[in-house]
Amino acid sequence: MVKKMCVFVIMCGLVFASSAQATKVISIGTAPAGGTWYAIGGALADIITKHVEGVTAIAEVTGAAVANVKLLGTKEIQIGLTINAIAKSGYEGKRPFKEKYRNIRTLISSFQKGYLQIFTLKGSAIDYVSDLKGKRVAVGPPGHGSLVRLKEIFGTLGFTFKDIKPVYLPYKQSLTTLGDRRVDAAVLYMAPPVPAVKEFEVTHAIKLLRLKEENRKAILEKYSHYLAVEVPKTAYKDINENIPTVATANIMMIDVDLDKELVYRITKAAFENIDKIRASHPSMKKFSIDMATKGSLVPFHPGAIKYYKEQGVWSE
Repeated sequence: MVKKMCVFVIMCGLVFASSAQATKVISIGTAPAGGTWYAIGGALADIITKHVEGVTAIAEVTGAAVANVKLLGTKEIQIGLTINAIAKSGYEGKRPFKEKYRNIRTLISSFQKGYLQIFTLKGSAIDYVSDLKGKRVAVGPPGHGSLVRLKEIFGTLGFTFKDIKPVYLPYKQSLTTLGDRRVDAAVLYMAPPVPAVKEFEVTHAIKLLRLKEENRKAILEKYSHYLAVEVPKTAYKDINENIPTVATANIMMIDVDLDKELVYRITKAAFENIDKIRASHPSMKKFSIDMATKGSLVPFHPGAIKYYKEQGVWSE
């Protein structure tokens, strides 16, 4: 009897171990807490965990765009959110990257746009992005993709990071530092409305800097990856008019070495539960499968292609 019980316990242990081994863990690189990507990545992780059998997904706090390309390229994460142009640079091994990350593939393209948003306090004499020369500017976290974009934008406007006093901080800390008047402006390169800014507005009156139209036109002419957009006046309570700026498309990347059928199931789950993604942030309200295959600068994963072909939205 004792021997039978021992065999039973061992068999139960083997079944449990086998079940544990069958669960695949997928890490999703998002951004610092308080950013839009953290909310979107969290929604995707929840969908995958609940609707893709045998998979547990975890949304990870990261340094965002550049960091996610490196993390995916070195296989420390399996899915990552980034800026389209940053993904292309990583795939090709161009600055700010020192090597080619050829395992990067697109899962979902153009899921969202990242907007250039630069905030100061209401009453500040700074009105335009071009007024930042010589000022103390919280430019975002170290390694964030917005730093590359800022250098392009500032350069087009006629100044560099050497002409400002850059302060590298996560988004929430950038706003706290702005509220304490230790910086003159804070950059949050992401889709509006930014949750951290909405929270900041409870205790501080803000102003959103504008791009002069001639400056915006120059940026669009010099760099093809920028889009002309406006931050809507409804985004923040202290903004009473639409603010002209520029934006870049964002994509969800995935590791090419993930099984084709698994990636197909992940893609399918995401779009069959699209309302949860749309509800993750106001910028995602109009997100649709028609956007998912457009504008990517790196190849798609075969598993994602299989799903898009089934849905009739794939074009060679």
